[in-house]
Amino acid sequence: MTTARRAVGLLWLSASAAACGAPAPSSGPPAMAGSLSVYEAELFYQKVGAGDPVIVVNGGPGLDHSYLRPWFGPLTATQQVIFYDQRGLGASNAVLDASSISMERYLTDIDRIREHVAERERVTLLAHSWGAVPALLYALERPERLASLILVSPVEPGSRFREQTDANQGSRRDSADVAAMDSIQRTPAFAARDTAAMNRLFFHVFRGTFADPSVADSLLRLTLHERTARQGTQVATLLMAPLQGLDFWDRLGDIAVPVLIVHGAQDPIPIEMVQALNEALPDSRLVRVADAGHFPFIEKPALFWPAIRAFLNGGAGEDGS
Repeated sequence: MTTARRAVGLLWLSASAAACGAPAPSSGPPAMAGSLSVYEAELFYQKVGAGDPVIVVNGGPGLDHSYLRPWFGPLTATQQVIFYDQRGLGASNAVLDASSISMERYLTDIDRIREHVAERERVTLLAHSWGAVPALLYALERPERLASLILVSPVEPGSRFREQTDANQGSRRDSADVAAMDSIQRTPAFAARDTAAMNRLFFHVFRGTFADPSVADSLLRLTLHERTARQGTQVATLLMAPLQGLDFWDRLGDIAVPVLIVHGAQDPIPIEMVQALNEALPDSRLVRVADAGHFPFIEKPALFWPAIRAFLNGGAGEDGS
């Protein structure tokens, strides 16, 4: 198996963003939660709504699904949306060793969720940020089990655009955020991976990924699960260490399922990378969302969700740029 080396600085590019002003998770369509045993893990999942299933693959690596859940009400109105916590994170327990925390296990987890929770032969995967890596690999290795693939603010499947991505991130982060991050990382609370300290740190990490930082100031309220705060870095290291230096750009042409890429026009991830990704995939369309960064479903939901619905309904979607 080949996979991508994560771009430096993107390890936590999808931090938990449960926020005031978000749709209430308990309102709307019926929801159920449960757990699923998969090898050395107990995977927590939530199933919300009715219709064709969409399995949500959150970003990270080293995060849980909670940052997406408050914002996905529009999707649960028309689809059965399945959220789950990746192994060893959030409410999903797992053995923390290299055999348990591996890309092979991540792909198996998605497949078991498809089989036992979605209970369908084929599903749609919706992946945010780093979640694009396992989602694309799943499309390569199990294409017969996918109806389609949605990539939101995806990281790249390699490192061709790494320097440009790093430069964009650095230029978007203001001096006050950098000073706050440095201060937090010198505290005993951060050393102990205290949840509140980690929440404060990642607020400042992510503020610069918004097109308008004032939107983050008003909406971004980080609520990392205690397990995620405590062992997210360990999980990410176990998962990614064997994959350093690898990429699968040259395999993207083998992905035959329809793909939608939705990308904020002001995302620090370069538009050139996303355009290259769109061109490399045989059946792909790209929607750019104007005045949005790495979280277009927070900043511009009125542009984001129509593009998703159009794709799921068999259309090409509309470019919001």
